[in-house]
Amino acid sequence: MLLGYFTEDAYDSLLSDIPKNADHYSSEDNWLSGYFQPGKEYFKMSSVEVNDFTPYCSNDEDQKSVDDLTNTRNIYDAFRKLTPLQASNRYMWTYLCHAVPKYRNYIRNRWMKDARENTIKTRFFVSSSGSLLNDNALSRLWWYGYLTYDEKNTNHYALTEILLMNQTICTDVMDTFNRMNFNRMKGVLLAIADFKNEIGDKEGITDYFRECKKYLNHYAAVTTLEFLEPEEIRDLAFNCMMKLRNKKLRGA
Repeated sequence: MLLGYFTEDAYDSLLSDIPKNADHYSSEDNWLSGYFQPGKEYFKMSSVEVNDFTPYCSNDEDQKSVDDLTNTRNIYDAFRKLTPLQASNRYMWTYLCHAVPKYRNYIRNRWMKDARENTIKTRFFVSSSGSLLNDNALSRLWWYGYLTYDEKNTNHYALTEILLMNQTICTDVMDTFNRMNFNRMKGVLLAIADFKNEIGDKEGITDYFRECKKYLNHYAAVTTLEFLEPEEIRDLAFNCMMKLRNKKLRGA
């Protein structure tokens, strides 16, 4: 299928009219064409052709990360022809979330328990680079795939599985300097997986990783990480989390 995108005027109009249109977002109505004036060009079709995919939503709160992993695999496999520049187009992702019925249905089932204006803005629109990577219902999934897809691994999505082990870890990893550098991302994710295996399932890793993020940010400020291999990044992060845990155990 060919990808479409909103015009800038159409995007701005929809964004400003979220309060007026809020009820539409929680309904199955095809209201978009009626919202714009007859004959007004509110979207264009690009020359970018991708495969189609159908998002899955189990409606199980405990399965959100599993659903995200499934959908990340599917959208990245389907949309892998996109370049990072094309995948940064806010008008494209916003159009897909509004105009394709099965994508709208997915967003409603996944997030729209009620038509809160902030939920509409974050899940149906892309309003910043942060929302591109973390919030928009579709773009976030594509970028999860792009930043973790490993051609050299027989399981291309092994790193994606680590990223999506739970929602908190995913958000924390995506909210770091590591996210736009594959070697850093890979090293951090390998460290998380190894640390998780080391401490088992009875203890959470969120607090350890958040402290580790501070350490890595400080380390990057004084020492270049550009030429480190993923395994070296892994060692830095893993050793940091182990030291934090050992310190905690000694103080217990």
